[in-house]
Amino acid sequence: MSEFENLIFGVAVGDALGCPVQFFKREQVKSFNITGMVGHGTYDMEAGTWTDDTSMTLAFADSLAHCQKIDYDDIMSRFYAWMCKNEYTPGGKAFDFGRTCVSAVMKHSKGRPALECGGKKEHENGNGSLMRLAPLVFYIREQFGDQAFSSENAESAFETVHNVSRLTHSHPIALLGCDIYMILLSEIISGKKSCHEGDLARSKETLIAGAFSKMQAFLENHPEFSPAFSKYERIFSPDFIHLSEDEIHSTGYVVDTLEAALWCFLNSDSYRECLLKAVNLGGDTDTIGAVAGGIAGLFYKDDEKSAIPREWLAVIQNKELIERIVQGLSERFSPAD
Repeated sequence: MSEFENLIFGVAVGDALGCPVQFFKREQVKSFNITGMVGHGTYDMEAGTWTDDTSMTLAFADSLAHCQKIDYDDIMSRFYAWMCKNEYTPGGKAFDFGRTCVSAVMKHSKGRPALECGGKKEHENGNGSLMRLAPLVFYIREQFGDQAFSSENAESAFETVHNVSRLTHSHPIALLGCDIYMILLSEIISGKKSCHEGDLARSKETLIAGAFSKMQAFLENHPEFSPAFSKYERIFSPDFIHLSEDEIHSTGYVVDTLEAALWCFLNSDSYRECLLKAVNLGGDTDTIGAVAGGIAGLFYKDDEKSAIPREWLAVIQNKELIERIVQGLSERFSPAD
């Protein structure tokens, strides 16, 4: 599988794995003894059914492929097509809407400029922009290079991430969560994983350290973001990986979601192990699964034994739609021979 497939299917499989137990308490999920893809549960859907996380990711990816650029109005129109016209869905009907996302999309449908639609209040820091952001990494790297977040183009790269988040979530806390996610995905594609070949723990430490250094450099030029960044300080602590599961919160708050996804990634050695940890946290399992799935899907793409399990891929609903959009991304962003 290509990096395009591993990233997008990584998101979709993680989302679908978490869908049946979304909103269940941690103790309840553990009692189910989930070891693979199951169905029914929260939305009474078939196994392999994905939710709003993948729907909005696919809508965004489709826009990137078709517009050959970032067109904020087009992205919002595609979000509307999912929400109100049942496009980009696993079974022909949209479901699982986040309130902040719905509010933003409806504002745009009534004429508000796309970049002015996102929620700006602190209580509007859900994970709705983080969950759909993954395809942006291909655009960022094409436009700003392999070292996008540490080059002379860093300002433009960060601003692009912020603008894509601002479509639905405009508060600095949400913007910085998206920054960290994007930097990690970019670092993985750059090959930072392989700098300690055979030592996954050290490779992952290198990724986290790289993200921290780039965020620090950004904050030096933008101290106004420092209060928001303080919310993420625990991620960059040497002790973060050693936190107990009881210390990890699995809510829809963007900080909790990113922490949970990264904690699962750091404390596992394969896509399967990472995602089963994510699901067993309970709470906002579909989004934690989607974010963890994007990171782990890319990280383990070159190791068949540790990559996305084939039996999980086999039951993903509406795989043809995902494959079509992945193909469009690949044609748009693959380097020319």
